[in-house]
Amino acid sequence: MRDLILLALLPYLIYASFKRPYIGLALWFWSSLVPVSVWGYGLATTVKWNFLFAIVTMCSYLISKNKPSLQRSGLVFLVIVFFLHATVSTLFNIGYEAHVWREWEYLLKSCIFFIFVVLIVREKVHVDALMWACALSISARAAMDGVKFLLSGGGHSIYSITPTFNDNNLSALATLMCLPMLFYLFTQYKQFTFFKFGLLGLIFFNVLFVLGSDSRGGFLGLIVLSGYFFLKSNKKMPIAIVTLIVVVIGLQVVDDAWFERMETIKSANEDGSFMGRVISWKLAIILAVQNPVFGGGFDAASYGPTWSSLVSNFQMVSFIPSPAPSTVHVAHSIYFQVLGDLGFVGFGYYLALLFFTFRRFDQIKTLSQAEKWRTEIGRFMMLSIVAFATAGAALSAAYNEIFIMLVGLSVVLWIPGKIKRVSSGKNTPIDTKGRAGDRQF
Repeated sequence: MRDLILLALLPYLIYASFKRPYIGLALWFWSSLVPVSVWGYGLATTVKWNFLFAIVTMCSYLISKNKPSLQRSGLVFLVIVFFLHATVSTLFNIGYEAHVWREWEYLLKSCIFFIFVVLIVREKVHVDALMWACALSISARAAMDGVKFLLSGGGHSIYSITPTFNDNNLSALATLMCLPMLFYLFTQYKQFTFFKFGLLGLIFFNVLFVLGSDSRGGFLGLIVLSGYFFLKSNKKMPIAIVTLIVVVIGLQVVDDAWFERMETIKSANEDGSFMGRVISWKLAIILAVQNPVFGGGFDAASYGPTWSSLVSNFQMVSFIPSPAPSTVHVAHSIYFQVLGDLGFVGFGYYLALLFFTFRRFDQIKTLSQAEKWRTEIGRFMMLSIVAFATAGAALSAAYNEIFIMLVGLSVVLWIPGKIKRVSSGKNTPIDTKGRAGDRQF
């Protein structure tokens, strides 16, 4: 039945995407986060949905009248420089050739999507469409597992929700990044009963998903996200009450094994899994020291011959205590992943992307505008960046589409000349003349 419904909807979705490029952009994003094949069976799985939506969106933009041009922004320039640097790194990689180029192709597609976010997104409905794409993909899949986890009394095993976020840790990270988007949608649609309770349900079961994932990085990310949200919120009492309710229910569901696993956070140096991460981080440092400008290429440290070479120089980082390497592991950190992949220069570009994206959302959040929704989206997207920066410290998901989308939104939500700063209870226009405006980060 789902197969037939998807196929029946396809012509209408293509038509709507041609009429409204932002709809195609949202469908492009939706189908990249969770492949449509996950939702259907049979014939529907043979359609290249993501490729189709991407092509339709590009064509729709090109044939549309009065189409916006690419904004001149420091972040756009930085993304382009970062991609060019990754391309040179790929050309001179010392990893598994086929895999490195597959990862480069993935980054290329993400950067093309970024460009079209910057080209197309201008209005609130455009932003909301991207938020709904996350809610109806990552968040919806996570909620389904969250329901199973609750109904099974904690017995349901959570592993993967998408081919991209393909284990419990990565799935917890993606869910954490989407949680602030659900809160944003709640603030915008809470006057509608159906959306109000539907979004509250998604939020609740997404939190249960993170708890049920047994991901220590996800749990720490949830704590940091909750704490940051509480400190920055003007409605601390309602948030505290809701958090308490969720915590009480969550603690009733998780078992003793969960508590034992979370307890290992206190003694990480004695935990084999964590020390395996430390080994991977040390190998990434060695790879970056040996190839400081361009690194080794995507996941080069996991390539057998390269890994063996790095292990032979393991004493280079002996000042960081850890066992000797015995097996190949992925980087287990967005930071060390980029460091090993692209060297110190590429790592610098990546940190700049993280910092200036967060800073731009912070600027948007603290500015009062006629369009109140901009300050709301700035506030909640800051939380997404916080979740990514903290939970991602122990996970390899540096180039994921959600982060790329957030960078694009941070560009288009800043509109110089239309911003007013709150000063002494009055709105005082900011003089954007004579300064770089959106050309700055």
